[in-house]
Amino acid sequence: MTAGNPYQNFEEHVRTTLSERTGYTVEKRSEVGKSGNTWQVDCVLSNSYGVRKGYVEVKETNRSSNQSTYINHMRRAYAEMGDFRNVDVPKAVVVAEKWDFGGIDWDAMFDSIDCLLLDIEDLSRFEDQV
Repeated sequence: MTAGNPYQNFEEHVRTTLSERTGYTVEKRSEVGKSGNTWQVDCVLSNSYGVRKGYVEVKETNRSSNQSTYINHMRRAYAEMGDFRNVDVPKAVVVAEKWDFGGIDWDAMFDSIDCLLLDIEDLSRFEDQV
């Protein structure tokens, strides 16, 4: 387990939590983005008819993570979720714990691609949108 993250498998915890709270099927799936790139999306929420209801990328980062690791994770999540800006479903990146540093406004960056950046305690903000 990562310091600051009490979950054995954080990604699986997010999938299970979203499934229980929304009633949707939540699975890790390959999806093709606007660029034509195929991405492995950590949580694709679907209703009983298979209609996509949301995308969530999970990054197991927290304040004890190395700063450059956190930046790399956020940049990759931004690229991935930005590639789904043409998909009309709520999108979020969930981290174990948000970390603000160096004058980078990560919330504003993700907001610019219509995506929430949430730590695990704020997951209900995404659930309210799906």
